Amino acid sequence: MPFVSDTFSADTFFRANPRLKFEKALRGHSEGSLLMQALNSVFKGNHRLNKIFLVGSMLLLLVGTLGAARASEKAVRVIVDADTANEIDDIYAIVRALVAPEFRVEGVTSAHFTRSTEPNETVHRSQVLNEQILDSMGLSGSIPHPIGADRSMAAPTEPVDSPAARLIIERAHAGTADDKLVVFALGACTNLASALVLDPSIESKVVFAFIDGDYQDSRWGPGIFNWRNDIHAVKAIFESDVEYIHMPARSVSVEMVLLKKDVDAHFKGRGGVWDLMVDRWETFSRTAGKPSKVMWDVALIEAVLRPKLATPVVVGAPIIHDAQNVAQFPDNPRRVKVFEAIDSQGMARDFWDAMDAASLK
Repeated sequence: MPFVSDTFSADTFFRANPRLKFEKALRGHSEGSLLMQALNSVFKGNHRLNKIFLVGSMLLLLVGTLGAARASEKAVRVIVDADTANEIDDIYAIVRALVAPEFRVEGVTSAHFTRSTEPNETVHRSQVLNEQILDSMGLSGSIPHPIGADRSMAAPTEPVDSPAARLIIERAHAGTADDKLVVFALGACTNLASALVLDPSIESKVVFAFIDGDYQDSRWGPGIFNWRNDIHAVKAIFESDVEYIHMPARSVSVEMVLLKKDVDAHFKGRGGVWDLMVDRWETFSRTAGKPSKVMWDVALIEAVLRPKLATPVVVGAPIIHDAQNVAQFPDNPRRVKVFEAIDSQGMARDFWDAMDAASLK
C-alpha cells in the first residue's frame, strides 16, 4: 500500500506544516474529504486540538485503508475434484487447499479412476475418502461434496451427468468473468468436461487446472494416467476456450516429494485429518513402508497458490488424438498456461508451514 507507507513515514510526519501535508493526502480520498470538513469545523483555531486532529485522522484513514485493502484481497473460489482413493497424494493436496486462507473452497468432488465407459465403483471409493477428510476437519456440513461421474465419457460431446458436474455449473454461475471459479482436477477430468458440455455458458466463468500430460523442451508429450482415464474429457477441454492451467506430471510435478519422517514429525498423534494422512500413507499398498512419496497433486495446488514457486509459459494447445498420440501445434490460437518447472523444495517448505499453522491452532 504505497499511500500508507509514503504518507505516514516518520520523516514526513515531523516535517514543517505536517497538517497541510496530511490534509493534502487525506483529500485524495473521498472519505478523507468528508472527514476533513467535519473535523475542521470542530477543531478550527485550537492548536492542541489540531495535533489531536492530525493523529486521529491519520489513524482513522490508516484503519480504513487497511480494511479496504483486505476487502480487495478476495479469496479465490475453488472446487477440488479428486480421484482420492487412487493414490495418497490427493488427500494431501485436498487438505492443502482446505487450509489455505487464499482459497474459499466451495466444493470437494469425487472422481473415478478407470478408463471404462461403463458404470463402476471407483468413484464411490473416492467419495468415501472425501467424506472422511471433511468429517475429520469438521467441514462436512459446510462444504458441499457431491459424488462425480462413475465412468468416463464415450465421446467429447457426450457428458456424464453427475451431482459433481452440476455443482461445478452452479458455482461457476455464482461468479463472473472477474471472479472465476478455479476447478482443480487431480484425477480424470470427467466432471469438469461434463460440466462444460452440459452448460457451455460456464466457459467464461471458470478456470480448469489439471495434472498429467507431459510438456518439456517446448513439446507436449503423452499422458501417463489421468489422460488415459478419460481422453475424451481431455479433448473436450482442449477443444474449448475455457481458461486452462496445466501441470505436467512426468517431467515437472514428479519433483515434488515428501518424506515419511517429516509426515510423522508434523502429523503423528495430532488426531483428526493429520492422523488420517499418516494412516493413509501407512496402510495404502503402494506407500506402506516407503520412506518417500511423489506428491503429484500437491505440486498443482502449490503452483496456483504460490506462483513464484513455479515457472509458467503460455503455449499453443496440442492436438490430442489419444493419450499416447499428441500432435504439436505451437501456433494454435487456443492458448493454455503450462508449468514447465517448479521449485520443489520451496513448495515442500510452504506445504509444511501451512500444515503447521493449521494443525497447531
